[in-house]
Amino acid sequence: MREARKWLRQDIGQEFAGAELGDTRRSSRLRRVARAAVRSPDVGFPQMVESDSELEGVYRFLGNEDVEAEAVLAPHIAATMKRARQVPLCLVVHDTTEFKFSGNSERAGLGFVTTRGQGFFAHFSLAVLPGPTRVPLGICGLERVTRQLKKGTVRKPHSHYTSKDPTRESLRWHRSLAAVEERRDGFECIHVMDREADMFDLMSDALSLGARFIIRGDKERALANEEGLVEDLLARMKSRTTREAQLASRVVTHRRQEIKPKRGSKSKQRFVPRQQRSATLSVGSSTVEFRRPRTAHSVDKSLKINLVHVWEENPPAGEPAVDWVLFTTEPIDTPQDLHTIVDYYQSRWLIEEFFKALKTGCAFEKRQLESYHALSNALAVFSVIAWRLLLLRAVSRSSPDAPADAVLTSTQLKLLRHRLKLKTPLESAREALFAVARLGGHIKNNGDPGWLNLGRGFEKLLLLEAGWRAAVDMMLGEDAINP
Repeated sequence: MREARKWLRQDIGQEFAGAELGDTRRSSRLRRVARAAVRSPDVGFPQMVESDSELEGVYRFLGNEDVEAEAVLAPHIAATMKRARQVPLCLVVHDTTEFKFSGNSERAGLGFVTTRGQGFFAHFSLAVLPGPTRVPLGICGLERVTRQLKKGTVRKPHSHYTSKDPTRESLRWHRSLAAVEERRDGFECIHVMDREADMFDLMSDALSLGARFIIRGDKERALANEEGLVEDLLARMKSRTTREAQLASRVVTHRRQEIKPKRGSKSKQRFVPRQQRSATLSVGSSTVEFRRPRTAHSVDKSLKINLVHVWEENPPAGEPAVDWVLFTTEPIDTPQDLHTIVDYYQSRWLIEEFFKALKTGCAFEKRQLESYHALSNALAVFSVIAWRLLLLRAVSRSSPDAPADAVLTSTQLKLLRHRLKLKTPLESAREALFAVARLGGHIKNNGDPGWLNLGRGFEKLLLLEAGWRAAVDMMLGEDAINP
């Protein structure tokens, strides 16, 4: 954690140092944009910079056709790999999120999203330090996807034909895993993925690359040698150990609608709302051999994989039971091995927090940029800012006694104390973060603050700081006029 505090104190511009943008002036502009963004991540570009000329420079840089998002992010990815080499093992969590932009006018290059509006999808790979701290080490991969056909407006082809499409979206999982493995040098990592990555070809590719993984799987996957389905095996599986877990509440929003199974399907409804609660989970395991599906491209006729089943035998009335199936390369010899695998998979939630940091803490979907190209470049910048915000919160939670000035400036700490009428100074990082959240409406008794209250709190704090600086400038100006 000492290293994490050192990363926080570093100039954010160092995360972009060495970006090959074809012109040293562009590289210099990139670092200035990043420094302005990290000071005020959730405000608009006009409020982020100090002059009209600086604002024009930001827009010119982001919209420059000679600047590519991959080149902008490349130095940060290299820095992430360097940080990963300082630890014995890291997790690389992969997932996709949707960015939706409002407005009646079309923005060049954007496509359809799952709800009304225009936007694109971004697939991230996030390096995470395993363990109770779950410190984010940085981004080690980003791929963007646009849809030019609205989902559901054309008949979905049979999976046999979909699997032959060389442009199918599912290949992003293959590319992201391969890209991390290609860059990985001098450290071990385990790839952690959700159910969308449950693909025979992906697991086959991972094994051929020597990659380690934990992928949440489907009970209906077929076993080799006519042994039935995974669910048949699970019906006979006995618990090898139990564990207590704290389940977060889950609210179904317009972006995460309840997905109901089709008539005749055995699959269960996904994204069911639930209350925050404690749960006692049973954990079992087995080594299985999967049969290659007809739509797979792999030369392997079957794959031997370890399986870990996590289930809740007695959920409260009206609450959905926890039921995870995890496919993994990790050993399952002892109960401690099973607990480690479950702990690693639960670290996947950090990428959801990263998405919240991007959308709420950095207000990325509110950016008034008029093209997909400019938004992509902005995403490369704000992805690093979101990582820094995530790191800041991790430090405040896991090192609550770290000094408050490790996360906020002395001016911000003084303004917080004055605005909240605190009788004593804010001394620790945790106190500082709770004070920011309180400014955004968080109630201390509600536990750790979320991104919404932190984002609101930072926005108010930055407005207070801007007003204070304006008042100081006016006083200095009056003194200069009337000495």
